[in-house]
Amino acid sequence: MLITIASFDHTLDANLAKTRLEAEGIDCVLTNEHTAGMNWVWAPTIGGVGLQVLESDARRALEILDGKPDDEDGVDED
Repeated sequence: MLITIASFDHTLDANLAKTRLEAEGIDCVLTNEHTAGMNWVWAPTIGGVGLQVLESDARRALEILDGKPDDEDGVDED
């Protein structure tokens, strides 16, 4: 099941986030991308451009977008 984890007013920002997640191996899709791209003034009215991922990937995707490091190895890089 897909869930929306983020919403953007501009298609460029949505595509940057999508590309970042795809680079980390997370499949995702954008909703309302074309409507917002054709008439950007409508973006806030339609809820923006939604970024959706599988429910099982949501937590990891949010961590990636928030810039939190993936510390699976338990090593502190400070």
